[in-house]
Amino acid sequence: IINRHEMASKDVTFVRDIPDETIFAEIDPDKMTQVFDNVITNAMKYSRGSKRVEFHVKPNPLYNRMTIRIKDNGIGIPINKVDKIFDRFFRVDKARTRKMGGTGLGLAISKEIVEAHNGRIWANSVEGQGTSIFITLPCEVIEDGDWDEA
Repeated sequence: IINRHEMASKDVTFVRDIPDETIFAEIDPDKMTQVFDNVITNAMKYSRGSKRVEFHVKPNPLYNRMTIRIKDNGIGIPINKVDKIFDRFFRVDKARTRKMGGTGLGLAISKEIVEAHNGRIWANSVEGQGTSIFITLPCEVIEDGDWDEA
């Protein structure tokens, strides 16, 4: 998914922080691709200057969860609106809608998909510095040779 966006967007630097361990997550690949496409597209759309999108994956084997963080260096979201970005048709700024496009459905749909996978999605943002979208999903870290147990 990241490679596809990277090839299509030469003006964006993509940074990957993905562990070497094999992580097994039981997901619908088409639905989760839709989630990552929504989040990465937003990160690219709202980044400014030297556009940068970071993709971090951190497994937590103790709790059988992984956290995925997609971070941009964009315009950020006012603190009083961060929790609303996952509501259907919510737009941070109506003027942005006309200028940037979008329907206000992408993150709401992403939230439904993530929650259907027994996961959670949320955001942290600082105006003028950017936004991080966090996704946690159930997973299992696979040790070498342990595929039969997954």
